[in-house]
Amino acid sequence: MKEYELKNGGRVCIDFENTAVRSMFFDGEEMVFGDAPLFYVKLRDASGAHRIISAREFSFVSFSDGKAGYSHPDVDLTLIIKTYRAGLSVRVRVKNKTNDLIEWVQPFCFAMFGKLKDEGGVGEIVYPYNEGCVVTDMKKRTSSWMGYAEPEYPSQGKYSIFPNMISSQFIGYIKNGKGIYMGMHDKERTVKHIDFDYEKDCIKLVMRTFCDVDFGQDYVMPFDLKVEFFRGDYFDCTEIYRKWFYKHLPAGLKKIDEEELPEWYDQSPIIVTYPVRGKHDIDEITPNPALYPYSNALPVLDEISRETGSKVMTLLMHWEGTAPWAPPYVWPPYGGEQLFDEFVKEAHGKDILVGVYCSGLGWTQRSKLLDYSRTEEFEKENLKDIMCSDTDGTMSCVTCTYQREGYDMCPATKRCKDILISEYDKIVNSGVDYIQVLDQNHGGNSYFCYSRNHGHTPAPGKWQVSAVNEMLGGIDTRSRVLMGCESAAAEPFLSTLKFSDNRWNLNEFIGRSVALYSYLYHEFVNNFMGNQICTMLSEEEYNYTYRASYSFLAGDMITLVLRYDGLPVSAWGKDRKLLDKSVVYPFLKELTQWRTHAGKEFLHKGKMIKPKKVFCAKNRFTLNDGSEFLVDKVLTAAYRYNGESVQFLVNYNLSPVTVSFEKEVTLYTDCLLKEKQRAKTVELKPLSVAMIKIG
Repeated sequence: MKEYELKNGGRVCIDFENTAVRSMFFDGEEMVFGDAPLFYVKLRDASGAHRIISAREFSFVSFSDGKAGYSHPDVDLTLIIKTYRAGLSVRVRVKNKTNDLIEWVQPFCFAMFGKLKDEGGVGEIVYPYNEGCVVTDMKKRTSSWMGYAEPEYPSQGKYSIFPNMISSQFIGYIKNGKGIYMGMHDKERTVKHIDFDYEKDCIKLVMRTFCDVDFGQDYVMPFDLKVEFFRGDYFDCTEIYRKWFYKHLPAGLKKIDEEELPEWYDQSPIIVTYPVRGKHDIDEITPNPALYPYSNALPVLDEISRETGSKVMTLLMHWEGTAPWAPPYVWPPYGGEQLFDEFVKEAHGKDILVGVYCSGLGWTQRSKLLDYSRTEEFEKENLKDIMCSDTDGTMSCVTCTYQREGYDMCPATKRCKDILISEYDKIVNSGVDYIQVLDQNHGGNSYFCYSRNHGHTPAPGKWQVSAVNEMLGGIDTRSRVLMGCESAAAEPFLSTLKFSDNRWNLNEFIGRSVALYSYLYHEFVNNFMGNQICTMLSEEEYNYTYRASYSFLAGDMITLVLRYDGLPVSAWGKDRKLLDKSVVYPFLKELTQWRTHAGKEFLHKGKMIKPKKVFCAKNRFTLNDGSEFLVDKVLTAAYRYNGESVQFLVNYNLSPVTVSFEKEVTLYTDCLLKEKQRAKTVELKPLSVAMIKIG
């Protein structure tokens, strides 16, 4: 048994011989209960058969000078642990004694309490999934379609993979204001599985790195896994990673202040998205007269711009001349290039921006919505050679199969890059302002590929990051068109994907959304609210205004979804509630005015900071699973810019709300800062924004 005493008062006891963390004690709290193997290794043979070897299957060899040695018939492993003020730095070396491939290692594991605080236990998980989530009920998560899953081929967009739905390389656990942070401080930002799952009756944090080695090769972990104690909440947990991130920025990444970006990027356009054809994603795809020909939508866009006092960007769905969501060939636009070109020019003449959804690295064999097929080309040109495949060469795809049949393209192949760059260049040359180039590739990354014929290591790894970045770098963006992806861009793609479709509402299936992404990256990138598909909140009168307020405070631009007849609805998807223009448009005007006046520098270029406490009543939603979801009636967020700190408050309700603070504050209630009051308790007007200066 080895005991590590840390300078911040923490204590860690590890039983190296029996491969278990026995205690993690901090500020009078024991954080570890239960028993979990100390590490895991996954091997895969040439036939694709794999096995996960736990620490309990190894024989202990020795411990000396912070190094624990272990032996197994297939691999030898050395676990290297060092201490620093607040925690442990962990690395592993694995000697491969087989001809198999070391696919991933999980270098440090421990078991915590079995129930979280909203299911009769204690604690919560800080989870950097889908822009940030706090999970307080394991049963809720495991019963949802977003429960724990072992990532495998074919990839699913929901997998808890970095860089994908996981944007950052850390996870945390908090109990009674004391926490454990686990972060892989990897400057190369290779692929990782970051998650949490049951270990018998307890919960373990899953922190694995894919090894980027070939068959028969050894693995030496080239970065530290930090295991650190901290005090506070999810902001304090995320701050540990933020300090490391700011010292080790991805190549080419600059702050917004330092970038040469289009003028509209700081003008807070409202993103107006609608289907050119069809009512939903999988119904009859016929033109919508209110929105097609394309210019038919201009009066609607004019009205939105006029009534909200905002610049607008139309973001077109079902505009492809092939079939909806039918990558990689989406050009020419439905109705032809001339018709689309006329629309872009007319929109720009009215100061309206134009954006389009695309569908990423997918390959469509056949559309299920329209008579569209590329099967003949696929077979004639032997395009199976550029598709992601399993270890035996078989191909399959589980992405949007209700809309199309097809496969996933591997960006490590030259032909894939050539096709995608060629197709995207056509769209760039059309004069549009924004292209969501990687819709369905959440966070911007490619899907798993085990091919031995593509020139990459035959397993997931850092080749995915470099291949995607190479492809994105090949697109001609001299016209300053911006690119983005579905969900916020993960860390390695921040320099190229500058405007993405945030889907934070998906976290309602497993917990509550928190703006960890903005806390980490807002000085470098702005995003937009997204079309909010799959939102599961009951359609209360404050449903849309709540979600718009959340996005506003996260520093995102706001999205308004129109249905087939040009009328605004609460979100994209079937049978969404029609919005009341007399409520929504003035509220969007209020948000835009704050973002373009007193709040502009903070909400556009500021660094998010931990806000001061605000006290108010709660609102209640019912979720699709029958559970209830409580949210504050007033939402808040704080930012720092150029040495000044402010905190925003938004009352998204149709009635006044009383809020109070721990001490008296100076509150500004108009975006020109002409109206202010000093109070400890204040009543905020319906559908209003206020700001306090906090330093």
